[in-house]
Amino acid sequence: MALIELRGIARHYRIGDIEVRALDGVDLAIEAGEFVAIMGQSGSGKSTLMNVLGCLDNPTDGQFVIQGQDASTLGPDELAALRREHFGFIFQRYHLLPHLDARGNAALPAIYAGVGGAKRSSRAQALLERLGLGTRLHHKPSELSGGQQQRVSIARALMNGGQIILADEPTGALDSASGAELLKLLRELNERGHTVIIVTHDAGVAAHARRTIELKDGRVVRDDGTPAGHHPPAEPPESHAPPPGGWLRRVQVQWREAIATAWLSLKGNRLRTALSMLGISIGIASVVSIVALTNAARDTFEGEFASAFAGKIWFWTGNPDLPPGMQPPLFTPKQVDALAALPGVSSVLRERQTGVSARHGTRDVAAQAMAGGPDLLKERTLRIKEGRNFSPFEQAEGAQVALLDLQTVKKLFKDGQSPVGKTIFLGAMAGAAGGPEAVAVPGAPPVPPSASMPYRVIGVVESASQMGFSFGNQMIYLPERNYRAKLDASANLQAFAVNLEKGTDPQPVVAQARHRLRALRGSEDFGQFVGDEEFKKFQNFNAGFAALLAGVGAIALIVGGVGVMNIMLVSVSERTREIGIRMAVGARQSDVRLQFLIEAVVLCCLGGLVGVGLSWLGAQGLNAAQQLLRVSVDWQALAVAFLVSSAVGLLFGTVPARRAAALSPVDALARE
Repeated sequence: MALIELRGIARHYRIGDIEVRALDGVDLAIEAGEFVAIMGQSGSGKSTLMNVLGCLDNPTDGQFVIQGQDASTLGPDELAALRREHFGFIFQRYHLLPHLDARGNAALPAIYAGVGGAKRSSRAQALLERLGLGTRLHHKPSELSGGQQQRVSIARALMNGGQIILADEPTGALDSASGAELLKLLRELNERGHTVIIVTHDAGVAAHARRTIELKDGRVVRDDGTPAGHHPPAEPPESHAPPPGGWLRRVQVQWREAIATAWLSLKGNRLRTALSMLGISIGIASVVSIVALTNAARDTFEGEFASAFAGKIWFWTGNPDLPPGMQPPLFTPKQVDALAALPGVSSVLRERQTGVSARHGTRDVAAQAMAGGPDLLKERTLRIKEGRNFSPFEQAEGAQVALLDLQTVKKLFKDGQSPVGKTIFLGAMAGAAGGPEAVAVPGAPPVPPSASMPYRVIGVVESASQMGFSFGNQMIYLPERNYRAKLDASANLQAFAVNLEKGTDPQPVVAQARHRLRALRGSEDFGQFVGDEEFKKFQNFNAGFAALLAGVGAIALIVGGVGVMNIMLVSVSERTREIGIRMAVGARQSDVRLQFLIEAVVLCCLGGLVGVGLSWLGAQGLNAAQQLLRVSVDWQALAVAFLVSSAVGLLFGTVPARRAAALSPVDALARE
């Protein structure tokens, strides 16, 4: 059986409305070990025939059989396997990869056979030394002469065995001496059992072959036939070629090569790589920074609101459904204690406050006086800004001392004047708890107090909230014993708050509290405010706002991804011939697809790292500039950035990778 057999092979092209018959019914049979020259003028179809013989192109009609297998019915990856296992190509323009040295170019076919790095490097070095290039192993193609480059291409053709060597105008770009040396090498290879097929238009080159086939207008017009007495070699040539690796080995080699190639490609186009990374970096930095900022803000704000609202239920007298003018009674100690005894209630915060008129010198202000116990600062989330807190003695004796909030200080004292140690005068407002009955006229000045009592200011308080939140306005805090003795001796309350035990669902407590208060008061003449409900609303708002901001940042990331896709499409266009070379030496479509996908992912991951770095620097600068928000970019952000960057690379690298893998080897090799 012939090694190669063509039966009625036709290859037609359509250019517009014109059909070009590059091959038109070619019948050939080539035995193993032959040295064949295919001749013909330009346009005769000899290059098309070589492409069909080398499984670089599929015939339009006919049957192409190699070693008993019909190659005309095979798919792209099966044809790649045939090229990898049986063929070695020597091109007129060498077709070496410029970023690889001589050894790297020679070893290229073994990568797609799954041969390990050490074995393929050793094999490539041995071939190059045999071809007289032992001192040029690490030289790039641009550092080699034409003859040396062609010998590198011969080493590449022999890497996986090279049972069939196809040489397309192998001496066309060489001087006469180099050409003669190349033809001598081809004769030696043929003598060792390689089947050598040369495509040439030079009769002098064809004379070195033992069989000549001439084409004209896509048809065979002359065929000398297999020489008489020809005997196919008993064993395949180059039997010491490294055996192909298994499936797992091929995958490992494939991934390593894809990553190495991606890195070399990115290094070779530094400016373009930097600009592409910039788009991804901005997108990642935007997303990471926004997430870090919103997380910091949520932690801070939610922490503040949680301390003020979570686990608390407020009750007060009156509600909007009461008849106009109706004044509901205050809460009695019995009613408050009844709620304190409910399951899930840990404590009750009694609100003791009344309206007062405060005066210092010629300045007056209407304020709220509040009774303060030993835990005043903790209960009200306050801290001392200036001066001191009530002493135990002042609490026990009901001393006439006061703490002022910042709003009251601004109203009563001049800018820059310290209130500590100064005396203010307080009087209960008419109509307030403990004061004479009077009706305030809207828009009129406050009703004068019935009596003014002197209080020494011992301190100024402010909100202990990190963000400076204050839920009161113009407050004056007095020792609880003094408050009850001087302003309001009644044990009844206008409002109070219930503190829940940690983890308690507030809804059952609210239902029981309302039921118990209605029973004790005779009607629902009170209102309530559930802190957990408002806190959850605040959390939901924060989460929605954070998602919105992250979406805005994601737009920048998408823009960067589109930029990467555009750059990768340009890269595919620029490296079309490289793709053709890789396919010619046995790369599958999946190999090419993986190479460009990995390149896109590596590019995006590098951009993601830069973006995280920018975010971290921004966070440090923001933390140094202020103390309210503590912004951090942690390892989780780094992991997320890598995942997002990889996803962007996969998403936006898919189209270029698929386009590269879909290229025809023969078209890719012809691209300049």
